[in-house]
Amino acid sequence: MCGIIGYVGLDDAKKELLKGLQALEYRGYDSAGIAYCQPNGIKTIKTVGKVSCLKDKVAKEAANDVTTCGIGHTRWATHGGVSDTNSHPHTAGKVTLIHNGIIENYKELQEELAAKGKEPISQTDTEIAAMVIDDCYTGDPEAAIRKAISKLVGAYGFCIIFSDIPETIYAVRNGSPLVAAHTDRGSIIASDMVALVSHTKHYFVLKEGHIAKLTKDEIIVKDENGEVNGIYENTFINTEFTLPPIIENRTTIKAIMKKKVTGSTIVLISSSFDAVEPIAP
Repeated sequence: MCGIIGYVGLDDAKKELLKGLQALEYRGYDSAGIAYCQPNGIKTIKTVGKVSCLKDKVAKEAANDVTTCGIGHTRWATHGGVSDTNSHPHTAGKVTLIHNGIIENYKELQEELAAKGKEPISQTDTEIAAMVIDDCYTGDPEAAIRKAISKLVGAYGFCIIFSDIPETIYAVRNGSPLVAAHTDRGSIIASDMVALVSHTKHYFVLKEGHIAKLTKDEIIVKDENGEVNGIYENTFINTEFTLPPIIENRTTIKAIMKKKVTGSTIVLISSSFDAVEPIAP
């Protein structure tokens, strides 16, 4: 099973991606790669073999690269053999992505793209997905992703970076899991929480069909209709969206808590409250 990691923040993205991929090695894989933002676009380094091989390659080819945003992947070959070309990440136009899952209708989509003169260089369904998103892209990443996934049949967990939108990662899933977190050092997303534990113990699961936009400052999640579902700062939903109704019903909450809790004191703390409010049993 493939492994996914994405990081955008204050620290060295290359280091964080490699650390995350090492945490995901237990899943089994045959190749590994990373892609990260650079001033002149997106740089991709990938190789057949272990994460240690990728680490050596990064040290040789990118020791002096400074980057704070990128995505990484460990691949277990399904569509296409084990090769550097078939390894993730894949790039099509302005889109670079990593993928867990299987796109069942990739052959049909490949034929549609071929009719437009667009041909893949790999044998993978993942590159076809990248090509579909790029084909839909006219400057609005979320609109392109939404339009593209409406064409896809199958399971997927995508992390996507656009060459003209630096320091930003987009993610969406259907079937394949993705978990994310935001800390004071940035935002991180992965296919398994084991890749997050070195950053935080607090995380959330991205819902199917929801699109997450990760930056160093926050994670914004929108639902299938494009409505903001939550803004995550330090992995707690922004109070602008969730606390007003709670504040309005503060008395009710207190009453319920007093009935349910005995022998201890609960403290409600939020910047949206006028003060810290202890709830005595």
